[in-house]
Amino acid sequence: MVVSDTHKEFINGQIEKLADYDSQRPKGHVYEFHLHSKRVAQSMKKLALAMGYDQGMANTLYWATLPHDIGKMTLPVELWDMVEKPSEAQRESRRAHTIEGVKIIQKEFENACDKDPFLKLMTDIMLNHHENTNGSGYLGKTADELSQETRMACICDAFDGYSVHRKHFGDRDLSPSAVIERMEIEKHGQFDDKILKIFKEITLCQ
Repeated sequence: MVVSDTHKEFINGQIEKLADYDSQRPKGHVYEFHLHSKRVAQSMKKLALAMGYDQGMANTLYWATLPHDIGKMTLPVELWDMVEKPSEAQRESRRAHTIEGVKIIQKEFENACDKDPFLKLMTDIMLNHHENTNGSGYLGKTADELSQETRMACICDAFDGYSVHRKHFGDRDLSPSAVIERMEIEKHGQFDDKILKIFKEITLCQ
């Protein structure tokens, strides 16, 4: 699967725009979306190698995952940095970022999205990285409706999201072991157990 220079130029440009969006947020916030995106993409590459993907496909998955949150910058900045937990209406607005991100890709590449294998992979991860294997995610998809690559991205994204302190987290333990334990126990059923086990091994054995 080819990641062309055109693909990379588009992705890098979107990450720069996401960094500009982050710069509009209140000073002192620690959950910068463009940095989160880079960490998740790196985790995806590492996980792919641990699961037996070759280096070329692991690199492809890095690029396909990198722009997964670009849809966030289409939403009002004030949605993201709250002291209190967001309301259900605010959560619904936030959830739109997956669909809004896909719209950005479709606008840029038009009909190529249905023909280009890399664009299909990138769109798949972007649309579905907040789905849960038990059907409790944004779109209600279950494990059999999610590609392996998307199930991998769900774990990488959630781990990083749970690891960065937000004000409404209080004094929650954000150590890697505590975050993975939360994913295994409190969030049991949301993630692919086999993939989470591999992710746990490579994360805690560093």
